[in-house]
Amino acid sequence: MTSVLKSACLHLAALAVVVCLALPAGAVEIVSPKDGAIVPIGSEILIQVRPGPDDDIVRVYLSGSDEHMKHNDQTGFFEERVKLRSDTLGPVPVEVRSVNSKGVTSRAAIRIYVNLPPVLPLISLRIHAEQRRLVLEGIGEKQDLQVIGEFPDGTVRFVSKSVFGTTYACRDEKIASVDANGVVTAVGFGETTIVVRNGERETQSQVIVRPKPPEEGKKET
Repeated sequence: MTSVLKSACLHLAALAVVVCLALPAGAVEIVSPKDGAIVPIGSEILIQVRPGPDDDIVRVYLSGSDEHMKHNDQTGFFEERVKLRSDTLGPVPVEVRSVNSKGVTSRAAIRIYVNLPPVLPLISLRIHAEQRRLVLEGIGEKQDLQVIGEFPDGTVRFVSKSVFGTTYACRDEKIASVDANGVVTAVGFGETTIVVRNGERETQSQVIVRPKPPEEGKKET
């Protein structure tokens, strides 16, 4: 009987060790912004990460960054301000990785939603300078037009996507096609013009499609 009890106790002890090892060490929580928060496009957000009460977190990193977040002694949070890209829309994941004094890591993640502000009329509309004369080499080559809009509040952002109200039309679809988000595709050799409109503003890009040059070292037969 004693041996049976001893064996059972050893089994329980081993199980307890396994459970302890399986528990996440160095756990953290993203407290700001809140999961599901809606933020305006191009805004700056403050990311705040709270370590667990019994965790000795020494470093916290934003996903994709090698620079650790700064610790705020007043709040007790790890913090970093992030400027959202001016063309970022829809759901955006926010993920952090923490490391405790023993080198054990854990992760936390939320998702925020980036929305457009109230529609404002554009002051100006232009295509990136390098694309005002767009050269495509070879049938099927694609390139995204980078359309830039300036708004009355002083902000300047990419407005290439259709959600910004930008539309495209190609004057000769036998030379090139363009989709709703400004992706230009070479269809045939020659020159044409793509007209870009947003509200009362308009700009253009000259598109030249030419044969793809032969690869170096190869001769045409």
